[in-house]
Amino acid sequence: MPNKINDIAKAIKNSPLQVAALALYLDVDDTTISKWNSNIAQPSLKRLNEVGEILEVDNKDLLSSQQRKQTGLAAALQVEYKRLLSTGLTKKVVVKDDNGGNKEINNPEMVKALRDFVAKTIKY
Repeated sequence: MPNKINDIAKAIKNSPLQVAALALYLDVDDTTISKWNSNIAQPSLKRLNEVGEILEVDNKDLLSSQQRKQTGLAAALQVEYKRLLSTGLTKKVVVKDDNGGNKEINNPEMVKALRDFVAKTIKY
């Protein structure tokens, strides 16, 4: 089961509004709301705000608390980021776009290196 990120199902359960009516109001399929309710998918912040407006609940009540331990990960990641930059790895790279022009994107090697660092650093 996916991590519980939102409490939309609880808010809907405590509301007189049916999922079908909410889905129609938001102009989404019922299955979209079902995916939100089961935390398979998450609404955008704009959608979350719309749900809160209609259900008359604070947006923070639509989100599940995600308790985090203070491990120093952000500081360690910043040090690793600077280390990677010092090796010559760049933040951005230029690639060809669909129209034959150039566009700048995040350097996939930098992204992978940072994600690998976090994966090996986090102890579950």
